[in-house]
Amino acid sequence: MTNLSQLISSQHQVLVELNAVISQEKQALHAQQADVLLSLANTKANLLANLQNNDEMIAAQPDLALLKTDPELSLQVNNSKALLAQCQQLNAENESLIELSLASLNRFSQALQVSRNASSLTYDGKGKTSSISTLGNNLKA
Repeated sequence: MTNLSQLISSQHQVLVELNAVISQEKQALHAQQADVLLSLANTKANLLANLQNNDEMIAAQPDLALLKTDPELSLQVNNSKALLAQCQQLNAENESLIELSLASLNRFSQALQVSRNASSLTYDGKGKTSSISTLGNNLKA
């Protein structure tokens, strides 16, 4: 039982660290700190791998049924599940922030395209406007 208890405690500690990283990720998203986001993404990936490894080790324990019958272990599992739900909620909020940032970047890119195309407006031989330059496209040597 002590091994199972240690694994559950380890899993809870990883979830605490993951929660902190996801909170830092949210702050970096608001501050638009790309370098910080990259390092946090690596840390987050490592923590998620640790979670998966711990989960596999817990599932392989012979006294796994104690998680439901032992009140202390059951409480630890419920606390870990609540923390996991909190991590998932924070991660979903970060996902929506990322989607909003991407949409904003796409709108900015489109505005730049329109601006660039407006300044490169040309006329063809028939007097029609064109934003695509054809200068030198029909040369034959």
